[in-house]
Amino acid sequence: MSKIEVDKIDPQSGTALELGSSGDTITVPSGATLAIASGATIANSGTTTGFPEYDDDAIQSNIAMLGFKVAVNGSLTRYNLVDQSIDEFFDTSGVDASASTNESRSLVAPYYYFGGGAGTGPTGGASTGTYSHGGKTYSFNKFTADTNLITSDQGIADVFLIGGGGAAVGDNGGGGGAGGLIWKPGHSFTGSTTFAIDIGTGGVGAAGGASSGVGADTTLATTTFVAKGGGYGGSYGVVGGAGGSGGGGGRQTGSVPGATTQSSQSGDSGTYGFGFAGGTGRNDAWGPGAGGGGSGAVGADGVSGTVGNGGAGKTDFVNSSATETTAFLLALTAGTDSSNVATDGSSTGTLYIGGGGSGGTQARATHPGGGVGGVGGGASIGDASNGVAGLANTGSGGSSTTGGGTGGDGGTGLAIIRYLPADFTVTGEDLTLQSTDVTAEAEPSYGDMVCLIENAAGTATLNTDIKGYVSCDSGVTFAQGTLVDEGTWGTNKQILAFHDLDISAQTGTSMCYKITTHNQSAAKETRIYATSIGWR
Repeated sequence: MSKIEVDKIDPQSGTALELGSSGDTITVPSGATLAIASGATIANSGTTTGFPEYDDDAIQSNIAMLGFKVAVNGSLTRYNLVDQSIDEFFDTSGVDASASTNESRSLVAPYYYFGGGAGTGPTGGASTGTYSHGGKTYSFNKFTADTNLITSDQGIADVFLIGGGGAAVGDNGGGGGAGGLIWKPGHSFTGSTTFAIDIGTGGVGAAGGASSGVGADTTLATTTFVAKGGGYGGSYGVVGGAGGSGGGGGRQTGSVPGATTQSSQSGDSGTYGFGFAGGTGRNDAWGPGAGGGGSGAVGADGVSGTVGNGGAGKTDFVNSSATETTAFLLALTAGTDSSNVATDGSSTGTLYIGGGGSGGTQARATHPGGGVGGVGGGASIGDASNGVAGLANTGSGGSSTTGGGTGGDGGTGLAIIRYLPADFTVTGEDLTLQSTDVTAEAEPSYGDMVCLIENAAGTATLNTDIKGYVSCDSGVTFAQGTLVDEGTWGTNKQILAFHDLDISAQTGTSMCYKITTHNQSAAKETRIYATSIGWR
């Protein structure tokens, strides 16, 4: 083999330099570096071979995930790029119902599709009813005594519980604390199940110097949700009791208020509970007692000559909105304010539930009542007067008294299950979910799919229990891709995808997807949260 050693080769004439002839192999040895200076151009007038194709599957999936997040944050039904369409199922506009079967969509965020049909809502309780707000018609079951909630079909419902109110003692005691309040939206209930609901009784009031009673817990399924009973009001030598809302402190050594325990509850209820501490009683011989804590505010302290008001009830637990909460509370009372709620008497008609009881005093001072919406009521003026009991089924605390008498009992608790009928469905059915069309700018040859799923029950076997398809001819012809697991996006939630699916045999620019689930049952439920298709 001949060898030529030079530092530079220039063309003999012109600017073109040719290395070898057609069919020749130009070899750059292993370990050698081929340096191309800045500004140089490599021109390709034919077919370049031997270079590996760049794998952009991860990039495509990341773009899809970014699109899902943008769609969700913007409450968008569909988020479209030039060569990609994303459905996050905020509403039904991205799904072609005529081509889909057994598709049931959750009407509570996060939205998803699963195989099923209209089911039956839960039964049980003292009464049932419906009301409309915000364009939706809700059903509810109201529980005022111990009984069962029974489900035929699975579904999602909002849970409201309030524990029994704490009682007070007579003679300058603190007011009883309200029961702890729980509002848990979108709780999942299994079908064919009986759930025990126990309504907390109110604490029993006592005469001056004695101990008053703590309210009892209101529970759903024993430990799933526990709305703690309200703490008792303190008295001479007895500090305020802890509870869902704490009891108010009485005079002198009993001036210490009771703490709230609702937020410390374990399990589901810990995140969604409301309750406040009682106020501090005045530490002197006449010692005006403090108000008991309410579900919406702390009890007021006792000050010279004036007892402490009970803490206000909660006004805005439904979606943090007083308007929606008022609509909910009015529905429970058939449009009146007196049965289970209190009104502040203002022009807005704001409603409260779970107010603390007011304190009492040995002196005949002013007794302003249980606080705005406190419902516990204030002590009557008079040495032998009795305290006022908390309103039944409000979880409100009882009030203390002036010089004598018996403190007021706490009000009993309450439980409400609220739901949209469409959110209770028959499960275990196979699903076909097909999208509406999106027009591509040019006829594509390849398709991609990324979808977000949840194994709500069991585990779906890819390409057996769940299958994905792409079409460019409006669903006349579908090509099935091979779904692979690309990781998780939450508990029991997977990212599934396929890339570079050959759809060149199809003709058209009307892009759509189809997802099917199979072998669905009570033990295997696959939920589809979002889907993206891409093309090139």
